[in-house]
Amino acid sequence: MIDPIAAAAFEALLARRGGDLLLMIDRDLRIVRAGPEAASLAERDEPSIIGMSLIAAFGSAAFDAVARHAVTLGEAVAGEADLGHLGARHFAVDAVPLAGGGVVLSLHDITALRRMERVRRDFVANISHELRTPLTSIKLLAETVSSGSVDDPATMRDFASQVEREADHLAQLVDELLDLSMIESGETALSLEPLDPEAIVADCVIRIGPVAERRKVHIVRRPPSSTEVRALADPNRLGQALLNLAHNAVKYSHLGGEVRIGWEALEDRVRFTVADDGIGVSEAHQARIFERFYKVDRSRARTRDAEQLGGSAGLGLAIVRHIAEAHHGAVGLVSEEGLGSTFWIEVPSAF
Repeated sequence: MIDPIAAAAFEALLARRGGDLLLMIDRDLRIVRAGPEAASLAERDEPSIIGMSLIAAFGSAAFDAVARHAVTLGEAVAGEADLGHLGARHFAVDAVPLAGGGVVLSLHDITALRRMERVRRDFVANISHELRTPLTSIKLLAETVSSGSVDDPATMRDFASQVEREADHLAQLVDELLDLSMIESGETALSLEPLDPEAIVADCVIRIGPVAERRKVHIVRRPPSSTEVRALADPNRLGQALLNLAHNAVKYSHLGGEVRIGWEALEDRVRFTVADDGIGVSEAHQARIFERFYKVDRSRARTRDAEQLGGSAGLGLAIVRHIAEAHHGAVGLVSEEGLGSTFWIEVPSAF
């Protein structure tokens, strides 16, 4: 039987609301009392959950095991369990035995913490991969040269060119990482001003021109839909975002292909578009294409042509998304694999 004083203390804790989710069970692991949040987690109402076994109510062997150990050992036990619909939420569980039998279970939601840990692990794994590839190439080339096995001037020049290309890729990666970090942390303040969209497009066309020429890709400016509209944006950041989209389009276009850059006025926004007739993006990958380090196909991203255009760390589109969000805008794409893509970024219009 649950001690009355302990039961009263539990009721006082429930009355506070907020914070951890609370349950009280007896020595047979049957629920004696549950707060509304705990009952909701089990997808039941408060009256129906009373008297149910812990495993029947929540369907979690890990949760049941923590409570069972506390009853068996007679001392506080801590653990973790996946609970909620399809185990989508992760909780730290503290089980504290009561005098006279029973256990109080406190559930602290650590879903966001575990998600952040997973993101950090993925980030370390991705950045390690991106750094290791060019560093390995540079090391092998340097070892070959230092061994004295290469004495042909033409081969030496080719090796030097490869080292330079890989070093450029490393420098680009570092620059993009620092840039993305500053944007994500909000350390970079935007200098918003009314901008002529046509001027932004014209500048992008000029800057992407040399890259497109090396790839033998034709750059086409789409005619404007209006001459009176202005975009409210930071000229440097918006120009950077549009250039990233153009660079991406040129990189994955076919030799001799065409990239079309333009803009259009929407109701309260200005949409800048970059369209190509390149390899396209399959529907399965489109939802994640703006995530950092995400690549549709690493083997295609590391082709010789792509490397000559600066390589790809999967950060360019992530930077575009963060720049759009910093402007309270949006990004998106329309694409069909093998037929090309149209990427767009929207920013508010200036009234």
